[in-house]
Amino acid sequence: MENPLEWGDGGRGRRVVVIGGGVVGSLIAKSLQFDADLTFIDPKDYFEIPWASLRATVEPLFAERSLIHHKDYLANGRLIVSEVTNITNKEVLTADGHQVTYDYLVVATGHYDHLPVTRIDRLEEYQTENEKIKAAHSILIVGGGPTGVELAAEIAVDFPQKKVTLVHDGSRLLEFIDPKASDKTLEWLKTRMWK
Repeated sequence: MENPLEWGDGGRGRRVVVIGGGVVGSLIAKSLQFDADLTFIDPKDYFEIPWASLRATVEPLFAERSLIHHKDYLANGRLIVSEVTNITNKEVLTADGHQVTYDYLVVATGHYDHLPVTRIDRLEEYQTENEKIKAAHSILIVGGGPTGVELAAEIAVDFPQKKVTLVHDGSRLLEFIDPKASDKTLEWLKTRMWK
């Protein structure tokens, strides 16, 4: 198979469609935008740094930096904000009626999260979640895996007055890591959450 990064003509005549605006799709689109006739299709108008979402829930201003409009990094390509409804050997069909032909297709859709279409709506979601945290007297988090532990820690740091309860049915927190690290995590949480 031909390597698109080694196209003799720079790939400028090659029609490339990238579907999916997560980490992989956005990186590929950004990387190929000056080397191909690029069309980038995503159901939302922004890229979200996924590992920043829990921090953004606790500190909505952080979301301002972790939600990036696709158009801010895609200077040389077409952006279609729509769902893909069908893919054939030669074209991609979108929910809003676009029929995009391609020579090369990249499907980087990852998993499906029902997220708002616009960056503004996503920022409002973070603000709403933050208001719920602020209004709560106590917070229950179920699950002592990476997400539960991180969320508990984020809340404990930003809202030290909140009573945070972390419920986990395993033998220890973060069971996939070394027991010493797990114990250290538990001790840190105890000093921050259970005074």
